[in-house]
Amino acid sequence: MYVWGYKIPALIVFFFFITSGFNLVPEDMMENRLFSKGMDYAILTITGMVIIDSFCIKNYLKPDKFLWLILIFYAFLALCVIYNKFAVGIGWTEIIRTARYNVLWITAYLVFRNLSGEQLFYLLKCLFWVTVACASLYLLQIILNTHILNETGKSSARIFGMKFPRFYNQPDMMQIFTFMAIYFNPHKGSTKIATTAILVAALLGAFHRSLVIAFILAVSVGYVIRLPRVKRVVILTSFAIVGSLVIVFLGYRFASSRTVQDIALVTSGNLSIANVGDMDIDIEDLQTSTFTFRIAHLLERNQYLLEHPKAMLFGAGLMTEDSKITGSMFDFNIGLDDELSGKTVQLDTGDISYSILLLRYGYLGTLLVLSLYLFLMVYFYKNRENRVGLFSFVYFIVVMVGTFFSQILVLPVSFLVPLITYSIVQKNRLEHK
Repeated sequence: MYVWGYKIPALIVFFFFITSGFNLVPEDMMENRLFSKGMDYAILTITGMVIIDSFCIKNYLKPDKFLWLILIFYAFLALCVIYNKFAVGIGWTEIIRTARYNVLWITAYLVFRNLSGEQLFYLLKCLFWVTVACASLYLLQIILNTHILNETGKSSARIFGMKFPRFYNQPDMMQIFTFMAIYFNPHKGSTKIATTAILVAALLGAFHRSLVIAFILAVSVGYVIRLPRVKRVVILTSFAIVGSLVIVFLGYRFASSRTVQDIALVTSGNLSIANVGDMDIDIEDLQTSTFTFRIAHLLERNQYLLEHPKAMLFGAGLMTEDSKITGSMFDFNIGLDDELSGKTVQLDTGDISYSILLLRYGYLGTLLVLSLYLFLMVYFYKNRENRVGLFSFVYFIVVMVGTFFSQILVLPVSFLVPLITYSIVQKNRLEHK
């Protein structure tokens, strides 16, 4: 398909695989002897595109600022893989399973960088409509109280005394396209209103308090940075004064709360199954306090790095959760319980990104991953006059806040769509020049 010039349909197929069939095809339906997830098909697809383009396009691999940053991260990743294989003793299969998604940074960027602005915008528009359709199905789940998209967790939420089903299977690309609908909707009139309403309703329909706060913050920032300079300074000054008073008040309450006591016990390094009973801390109570749980989860993993200097540089290891090495190396107490074994999940978590990054890549690797995201975020801010740059920057506000309540930094879709918008903004700048 890609060879014959149908590049956008081929890329839509790529996004189909990377999002588990646009959140409609369960992973086990894609499993065979060679591949276990849709991501494997996606990596194979986009790698094939890069190989084809490299023979057909002159100066295809010519580096730019962002590509150099990716290559620096890959140099670290190569050292990390060597360390894991020969120092820790992790098998190639586990290393590939754990770190393979990182190849998408360079392959996707190379493909997007060499498409025209018209092709990129058409791809963006197609993915926008796919996401609107998936968001509609997500809202239908709430109405029918049954799963339609790929089944994940489910609970309930009470809003104004009414009970609503709460589904955790929001469409993968919904967040960025919600901001696209608000700031750069490709349609006008009633279609624009309808698509924006559907995406915003689906985003808020998860009844996730942290996500709602992040969304409101991002929209507020998006509104402020579009104002004239004088009004922007006045509003920011007002926010700074009010924010300082709120921080002082909440900081005092937080300092005297049970949260600080629990976190202090975690950082002491004495938290273990043997002595939990002797300490004034309850793991089950900790899990019900979501923010405390996330911070404690991060600090317990960080404590491991502090006690193992080599892990501080290259991470604790690229082993899988079900590996025998995992059971022999780690004995963390803070984490969700595995449904099958009943034991605490040691490596994987959907609650906070930094726990995963620190264990996998250590301090240096975590900083390099963050540098990729921050490079894009700063670039979009500098090009906020461009509406594509504006909604991309606002989206990254949600990403940065979301790092503390989700695994968003290790999800490929979190950076794949921004790589499209980054390429669009770059081409717009070249056209203006």
